[in-house]
Amino acid sequence: MSSNKKNLGIVIPFFNESRTLSRLIHELQELTDVEISQVIFVDDGSTDNSLEICKNELKNSKFSYEILEKANGGKSSAVKFGVQSLQTTHCLILDADLELYVSDISKLWDVVISGFSDFVFGFRTFRAHSSFTWRYSKGNILISNIYGVLFNELISDIMCGYKLTTTDFIKNLPFAFSGFAMEIEIPLHMIKNGLKPYEVEVKYSPRTRAEGKTISVLDAFSVINKMIFFKLKNFRSLVK
Repeated sequence: MSSNKKNLGIVIPFFNESRTLSRLIHELQELTDVEISQVIFVDDGSTDNSLEICKNELKNSKFSYEILEKANGGKSSAVKFGVQSLQTTHCLILDADLELYVSDISKLWDVVISGFSDFVFGFRTFRAHSSFTWRYSKGNILISNIYGVLFNELISDIMCGYKLTTTDFIKNLPFAFSGFAMEIEIPLHMIKNGLKPYEVEVKYSPRTRAEGKTISVLDAFSVINKMIFFKLKNFRSLVK
């Protein structure tokens, strides 16, 4: 596939993100080093004024966009709903909470247009200024290491939300995992299909609990259990 035929679509699920949506859209408008062909905003049943903010901020948009609305069902269901409207060759899922930097989109897209890979994951290097808590940062490392032990594959930060894939791949994802486990469903089905991601470092600025951070130890156990179950279910096809 030649670089001039590749185009980028972004799916942005959001639920009660009135604090960050305006700034997010502004930063997308200000991107100059990557051309975004299509953006799909999916309101996952917000109960605040997120939808109104989204509509107002996009009135003079520089990029093609759609705003979709659905009942609340979580990130996985919102992404599944949104990707069906994509008409681009590639898809990037972008959380609306601004924990990840919009400016890093160009890092991931450069890998694709340079021909290195059609699948690109971001990874975070947790430091004092970019760690939610010690448990959170070490928990991310633990989950990534368990993935490596189970599947003999290296992914530095499997729970990072920056995952860029082909649109065909994401449209055919089963979307069987809910909650934060969606972050592992993408690489699990990549490995099942013999695909590996290219990794690039991205910046990270975590929210606090007061700002809406919800991930917990129970979420980590849920993710680990799903990886183990996937390994057992697909053992024969994954043996190396």
